[in-house]
Order: sequence, then C-alpha cells, then structure tokens
Amino acid sequence: MDTTTGEPSAVSTLLVSVVFVAISITMLRELARSMQRSARSDSVSPDHGSPGTSSPWSGGSVLMLFAFFFLGQLAIMQLAVTPSLDPDGADNLELSHPATFVGLSLLNLILSLLAMQLYRLRTMQQLESGESRVPSFWLESGGNAFRAIRLGVVALLCWIPGHIGLAGIWDLTLRFLEIEVQVQSSVQLTLESIRQSDWTLLIPLCFYGAVMAPIGEEVLFRGVLFRWLKGHWGFIGAVVASSIFFALIHDSIASWLPVAALGGVCAWLYHRSGQLLASVVLHSAFNSSMFLLMSLFKEEI
Repeated sequence: MDTTTGEPSAVSTLLVSVVFVAISITMLRELARSMQRSARSDSVSPDHGSPGTSSPWSGGSVLMLFAFFFLGQLAIMQLAVTPSLDPDGADNLELSHPATFVGLSLLNLILSLLAMQLYRLRTMQQLESGESRVPSFWLESGGNAFRAIRLGVVALLCWIPGHIGLAGIWDLTLRFLEIEVQVQSSVQLTLESIRQSDWTLLIPLCFYGAVMAPIGEEVLFRGVLFRWLKGHWGFIGAVVASSIFFALIHDSIASWLPVAALGGVCAWLYHRSGQLLASVVLHSAFNSSMFLLMSLFKEEI
C-alpha cells in the first residue's frame, strides 16, 4: 500500500519539477533575446556584451587567489575557536560563529580588492600602446550599474521556478539512491539563530550571506575562474567546471545540484551581459530570498 501511494507522488513531483525547469529555461531564453535586442539598440558588439575570449588572468593569479581563499578560511576557523569549560570543568574548544562570519566577510572583501587590482594590472599590460582605457571590472561591456542591478533581479525571477524544480529532482534522486543527507550547516545555523532571535549572530551571518559572500564568490568563481577557463575550454566547459567547483565548496550534498545550477546561471548571465555586477546581484538576491523564506517559515522548515 505504501509503495503504491508513494510512486504516483514521486512521479507527479518529478513531472512538476521538470515543468518548472522548462519554464525557467524558456524565461531565461527570452531574457537572452531581450539582452540581444538591447545590445543592438545600444550599438554594443555582436557578441552581446560578452567578455572577450582572451582571459585577463594568468594561471598563477588564479591559483594564488584560490589558495588565499581556502587558506584564509582555514585561518579564520582557527582564529574563531575560543576555549570554554564543560560543566564538569574540563577544557573545551568552541567556534565563535559571529567572529567566523565577520572574518569571512573581511576575507571576501580583501580577495575582491586584490582581484580587482590584478585585473587592472593584467589588462593594462594587454592593452595596445597608446590606449589608456581599462574596461570596468564590474561593468566590462559598459552600461550602468542600475541596468546591471535590474538585470540581476530579473534573472533571479526567471530562475526561481528552475531552482525549485531542480531541488525537487535532486531530492528524488538522493532518495532513490538511498543517500542520507543533512541540510547545510549554514542553513541550520541560520534557522537556529532566527528561532532564538540571536541578533549577535544574525547580523554578521546575513551580511556575509547577502553581501560579502555573493561579491567574493562571484569575483572568484565567475570573474576569475570562469573567465580563465573560458579562454582554455570554451564557454560550455568553463560553465560546467566552474559550477561543479562552486557546488563542491558547499558542505552538503543535498544542495550540490541546485547550487551548481545557480553557478551556471550566474556564469551564463555574466557571459551574455558582460557585467559581473549583474551576476553578483543575482547571487545576492537569491541568498536574500532564502533568508526571507527561512524567517517566514522558520517553524515549518
């Protein structure tokens, strides 16, 4: 009886998920056509504002930035550990979560500034003699910040059904494979702090998740890694590799496919628009919407 009632539910969930993904793909294709029409009306290059195929990054710069990223995270985790006492008087080590997210925010800020400086130096070397204009790091194809912000928000609205659909497909896949998973530790920590109204943790956590993580991760994974890989492996290879790497830095297998897909959409948006700021806004708006949903449904999750 349980199997009979369970199978139609799984099938219906799969069908609805596939429809949601198809809706998002359709809307994103329409957004791409809109960007193409806008590029033509604004006399932008035929490649729709896409960054050039020649990467402004060297392999050494990519390795250095990601080494700082991972080593910096390890150092912050070590520095955020504070000694405490158990009820029986024994020494214990405890992670200070507020200090962790403050440190991670500073790390992402430093890495972003370092990447911007390396980009400027590298681009200036590649410019022809006599040309002094360096393409903007955030708005490489030109345009203005307001347009990039609007584009990022619209792209998120287009992608929301696809994210829901892929999350459902991935959940069904893990259940079928009988893989037990846990929610991301950051999600669990956010829910716990929301339920307890722990503002000493919520403020640095939300600032990191909604502002600094999107900036730092988009700079590293899209502005640096995707751009460098595109010059070697082409667009498809760069999207796949950078998105998988982006998913693997998240600590729960339960989120790998949806997160990888989000990374792919961010890379696609950057490629089509030539505006890294647009992908930062998409990423930031996505994380902010997750915080909002967790605060609204904190008891049901």
